[in-house]
Amino acid sequence: MLKCTPHIIEYTKIRYSIREKDKMSFGTIESFSTQQNLELRSWYWYDWANQAFALTVSTILAPALISRYFDLATGGGSNVGGIVITGDSFYALVLGFSMMFVAITSPILGAIADRVPIKKKIIWVYTIIGVIFTAFMGLAPHFGEDSSFKYLAFFFVMGQIGFSGANTIYYAFMPYLADKEKMDHVSSWGYAYGFIGGSLILILHLLVLSFAENSNWALSFVFVSTALWWLIFALPFFKNTPEPEIHNKVEYESIIDAVKNGFLEVKNSFKEIKKYKQLVIFLVAYLLFYDGINTIGGLAAAFAESVLRLSQQMNFVLILLVNVIAIPMSIVGGKLAMKFGTKRVLGWALGVYLFTAIVAIGFAPLELNDDYERYDFQYQYNEESGQYELDTLYDRGIKGWVSKSGEGDEKFRDAFMIFMIEGKIEGIRWQDSDIERNIISVDEGRMLVIAMENNTDHRFSFYFMGGKLNSEKSVGDNHPTIIEGGVLDFWPNFLRDNVWSPLNFGVNLQWILLGTMVGMVMGTAGAQARSLFSMLVPKTKTAEFFGFFGFMGKAAAVFGPFIYALTASSMDSRVGLMSILLVIVLGWILFPFINIEEGIKVAKQVDDGTYMSEDN
Repeated sequence: MLKCTPHIIEYTKIRYSIREKDKMSFGTIESFSTQQNLELRSWYWYDWANQAFALTVSTILAPALISRYFDLATGGGSNVGGIVITGDSFYALVLGFSMMFVAITSPILGAIADRVPIKKKIIWVYTIIGVIFTAFMGLAPHFGEDSSFKYLAFFFVMGQIGFSGANTIYYAFMPYLADKEKMDHVSSWGYAYGFIGGSLILILHLLVLSFAENSNWALSFVFVSTALWWLIFALPFFKNTPEPEIHNKVEYESIIDAVKNGFLEVKNSFKEIKKYKQLVIFLVAYLLFYDGINTIGGLAAAFAESVLRLSQQMNFVLILLVNVIAIPMSIVGGKLAMKFGTKRVLGWALGVYLFTAIVAIGFAPLELNDDYERYDFQYQYNEESGQYELDTLYDRGIKGWVSKSGEGDEKFRDAFMIFMIEGKIEGIRWQDSDIERNIISVDEGRMLVIAMENNTDHRFSFYFMGGKLNSEKSVGDNHPTIIEGGVLDFWPNFLRDNVWSPLNFGVNLQWILLGTMVGMVMGTAGAQARSLFSMLVPKTKTAEFFGFFGFMGKAAAVFGPFIYALTASSMDSRVGLMSILLVIVLGWILFPFINIEEGIKVAKQVDDGTYMSEDN
């Protein structure tokens, strides 16, 4: 429990008095002039704009599609040096490399931008890069099976660099838009605007993908419309939000001099920040828990695709649910922070994240049994023709599930492609075409059933409905419903046997549960982390340290994906998720050691010029 010393009492009075004096209305502060509120709202609009990329592309489509295309090209995974890289772990590597570039370059550009009035120019360049390559991602579904994941991964890395690089500099505008005491309001409403904008275009994309006849062209529309949304709604920021004032301008003779000075500024920031003990503890905690939160959010769709075999639409439903819930909860979180304290509310939010991650490790598809529509390949008897007609899970078609040349599906192709693809036998190998066989005779069905009984070393499932072969079924040993051999498999099996199955709670409902829990705390965790940071930073050094804070956020986004990729590839995806949970726990453990009272006291002494470091 915090002690109410004069410093904390004074700070609390200031915040409450400002809340009483400055009535808030839809993200603006009435005590501001009309021009100031225009500048603030225009800053919010950039959040509205770029969340189209953050939600539709970065959180849903890129993880799921890169993971799916990789699995499709490799047959479920690729063995590299004894380590099996699956779709979700490959995506984790892609995400990690993109964030590494941003983490390395952003501090340098940020330091230069603190000396030269080019913050908006830097954001503009990053935005254009992000917009162009987001639109290019619309081309990826039209490349061949073996190439789609490569092009999509490259375009996504460039788009992610544009998005994350712009955000780092964009955050540095916040201290110039309102006083420090109003950061709770500005931070929370910025998140709310982003959730609203991202959710609106998410609904459009969900409708398009649900009703479009051609899924590849629908995906192209989604990527291109995301790029246009980002560009159009970003324009108010570039038009109305002014370039922050530079107090110590520097004119560089060349780009090399600017970069050298940028490195020097970053070095000085590291030296400077070490003087503030409470701020350092918070930053270490932030590096850990924000890393975990970002990684779970970024890899959720890939985990759903590779481990749970969920549909693309369910990922849209998840993110839409998360954001609809997060819009009001971001504002509620700000009010709770005013009542119970920012540190306490942030701690509560992280506790919910930990519980959610523990439950998510135990997510498991229910056993298939006679649930005909959940099988990958569904053969239904047609009474009129006397033949069996094939439907596939999520209407992806045979080519949408089975790799044409990937090593992982080689045994499946050898055993089953003769029944599923038009072709001929050349020598001892089956040479297929691109024509799928959606109809087979009863006799061919009998032979397929025999093949099903003799070959289970694969990742798919079959079911026959009606006719003489009614209820004949087979589930491959590597199908997502077969959970065995992993270190943590006892947990999903326990939950499936004792919770999910008795309640008939399938993976779709489990996914909705995840969205509900994450939505309750996602905005609160991000907004209150920014707010808590602002409390511990001297007002005279706000701009400098917020740039460093942005760097920490991007650095945090690097380690988690690599940790997940390593553990998921060497063990399995559930262990990968557990490794991220442990990262959040480490950050959470540091919370009791953060003395907000002492941190505010030091910040005030620095502002007053009375601070004496322990070195003096």
